[in-house]
Amino acid sequence: MVKQTVADGAIILAGGPSSRMGEPKALVEVEGEVMLLRVVKALQTSGISQVILSFKNQEQATAVISALQQEPRKWPPVIGEEELAVRMVFDDDLNQNQNSAVRGMTGAVIVAHQLGWETVQMVPCDVPFIDSRLFPLLYSNLTKRGNCAVAQSESGIEPLLFCAKTEALNGALSDMNMAAHEVITKMGSVEVGPAAWKAAGITNRCFTNVNSKEDLNFLN
Repeated sequence: MVKQTVADGAIILAGGPSSRMGEPKALVEVEGEVMLLRVVKALQTSGISQVILSFKNQEQATAVISALQQEPRKWPPVIGEEELAVRMVFDDDLNQNQNSAVRGMTGAVIVAHQLGWETVQMVPCDVPFIDSRLFPLLYSNLTKRGNCAVAQSESGIEPLLFCAKTEALNGALSDMNMAAHEVITKMGSVEVGPAAWKAAGITNRCFTNVNSKEDLNFLN
């Protein structure tokens, strides 16, 4: 039996308003490829083959997926012979006028629980340089006592980049008014910092967030 090295599946947070970017962040190109595809490919490379995309609503999801399906972009991408299972979830009707990462997590985690995922990898769609080696590193830091392993970059905790036990995460999301870092704290998370990820060959660029046109200009 092959030992499991990554979470059962991943949730990609793609439902943000992108107000600073002026267009859906998921479709913004970095080095010639849209950010959502870059994140998905990193997940697939790590061995994760099930993904839940969390969007604000059906309209947002349709716009993003329709754009991805146009040539030369291919959706879903193929890494090796592994077929990617993609599901989409949306914020409920009561949350359409409010935006937060925790609201985006909530429905997706419920679906992950229904699918029988014991562990889940959380990742935002705006980290175009995410390193596939980070996902098994976070998973390996889950322990019998710990419910979550969260990445700590050189700038501090990355509260949307963590691996958690699904049941514990579902329980921690009982209040959608919490901030993401409060969810992490509630689960009693293990912090996976620079010493650990540098030893795995990962650089701090892995944690670069692209939220605005200015961020893109900085990358160039």
